[in-house]
Amino acid sequence: MSDEPIAIFAVASPYAWDVLESLRRRGRAAVAVDNIGGADDRLPLAEASGIMDGPFTLGLSSADGRALAAAAASRAGFDRPEAVIDPTATVASTAEVRHGAYLNAGVVVASHTVIGCHANVNRSASVGHDCRIGFAASIGPGATLAGSVDVRTRAFIGSGAVVLPGVVIGRGAIVGAGAVVTKDVVAGAVVTGNPAKVVKVEELDWAEEETCPHCGLA
Repeated sequence: MSDEPIAIFAVASPYAWDVLESLRRRGRAAVAVDNIGGADDRLPLAEASGIMDGPFTLGLSSADGRALAAAAASRAGFDRPEAVIDPTATVASTAEVRHGAYLNAGVVVASHTVIGCHANVNRSASVGHDCRIGFAASIGPGATLAGSVDVRTRAFIGSGAVVLPGVVIGRGAIVGAGAVVTKDVVAGAVVTGNPAKVVKVEELDWAEEETCPHCGLA
């Protein structure tokens, strides 16, 4: 992470404060860009004009929200996404954290794992070895992913959920808080419980935002 000031884009969610605090713990200057309105006016708000050439990150936690915000940022002229890793996070030397991703306080990322573009890993979550977290996917606080878990584009893992080794969480799927996932989850499915069972399967009506708007990776 550079020392250059960074913009936090899409800050209508209180989660923007988590991102801001991680940056402050790193000694990094930051401003907040409220692209849709409704942001906390205690944030260090700034207009987008004049800072679009600098680095930026996202200030919200939902998977769908991050995908949409990444696309909105690109349309607004923000083209330098930067990963933000809280200084209390532990990331293996062989792990890859792609641009725009955010690792919150206390996160652990094990060896040979890939955290995708604009993905979010929330407080105290643990991501095991050889996992792959796709574009804009979001891992909730305290969730545990065992080894070789594949969380695909815009999927969401709820707080305290556990995903067992080798499981695939499909595109846009939602794993409920506290669920224990023992087998693959199809795209668009919502699963809850222990062991997790399908509650419903939603049709994914995505006109865009299936890949990172800044590099095209899923």
